[in-house]
Amino acid sequence: MFGLGKSKPRFQTDQELAQRVRNVVPDRVNGALEEQSDRDCPTQCLCHDVDQRRTAELVKEFSNGLVDKTEAVYVLECQWKTVPQRVVREELRLQNDVSWVGEAQKNQRLVYVGVSTDVPSRLLKHSLGRGAGANFTQMFPPTRLLSIQWFKHESDAYRAEELTADILRKETHSGVYVSQPG
Repeated sequence: MFGLGKSKPRFQTDQELAQRVRNVVPDRVNGALEEQSDRDCPTQCLCHDVDQRRTAELVKEFSNGLVDKTEAVYVLECQWKTVPQRVVREELRLQNDVSWVGEAQKNQRLVYVGVSTDVPSRLLKHSLGRGAGANFTQMFPPTRLLSIQWFKHESDAYRAEELTADILRKETHSGVYVSQPG
């Protein structure tokens, strides 16, 4: 993950980043969400037999030969399930209820947007849960990888994470909850 609190120079404007995201991510994510696989798990499955090698293979499918870039914004589809607030508080060691759990459960599909400099390792952490992934993916485990977008500069990727979530909230179908930790 990127160093929090560090102010880094940005190399692309918000408009440039937003346009770059808008050109690819909504169509890719909406298309993947509309797909009805006739198999139990899609090709980009993060449910079964997930290890470092498997996550590296998944990431490679989205790399388009851009191996020199390590900063990425990724989009995961997550498993919908009923999670009582008591369980959330216990699992995440929280004192109070969190509103995002209820908001997420009002929707039919769950999407998580994240950013990382080491995507295979981060996907593995999300998949394994138990404190290693984000709070959202601990409650709603990832089921598949929907998209990755690569950036040359960490500051651009970090800002693009927020823009990606904002754009997906506006441009995905109704019934899709988009979570983004930043």
